[in-house]
Amino acid sequence: MSETSDKQKSLKSRVSDQYRLVILDDDTLKELKTARISILGFTLSMVAILILIAGLTYLIIAFTPLRYTVPGYAEIENNKVYMELYQRLEMLEKELDAQKIYTDGLKNMLNPSGQEIDANIPLEDLSLNNGVDDLTNFFFHPPLRGEISASFNRDINHLGVDVIAPKNTPVKSILDGKVIHADWSIKNGNTLSIQHPNNIISTYKHNSSLLKKVGDQV
Repeated sequence: MSETSDKQKSLKSRVSDQYRLVILDDDTLKELKTARISILGFTLSMVAILILIAGLTYLIIAFTPLRYTVPGYAEIENNKVYMELYQRLEMLEKELDAQKIYTDGLKNMLNPSGQEIDANIPLEDLSLNNGVDDLTNFFFHPPLRGEISASFNRDINHLGVDVIAPKNTPVKSILDGKVIHADWSIKNGNTLSIQHPNNIISTYKHNSSLLKKVGDQV
């Protein structure tokens, strides 16, 4: 037991004991430089230097073009770029689809028959229900209930009905259909247009918010 204890003490003392490092002039044996150091201190110093070198190496590789020399790193970076481009492409495709639906709806609204329109025909000569034979055969659901503040009046170009209702009252579609326009403008506020069967389009303006987007079925 005592021998083991003595060995442990001896090892501990050797690690912590101070040693003198002396640099002598070879000709005159004069001390040029001297330093005190222990095995423990030398070991800790070397570990600290290695950690510092490793940290600097990581920073240089991670934040300089040298990172592209690391095997596999360039491939990961390219994959990120490809994913971002793919996501942007998907967004553009959705926007194009929405624009197509909106454009097709406008075409049906302006020219339901699909025939060429003479540009010289005055606007007032065009029928508002062009392409729809008889609206009396359709059952239209009231979009909301409230007080009518302004009725339909073609003479003053008021082509709709203004209804006053409590705030956040749900506005419903008059018929089944697909949303072809959902946007906000200074003049009309939040506006929604719906394409219904038989070339019927209904538009809802001045909404407090829009809960549907282009392409949604209602």
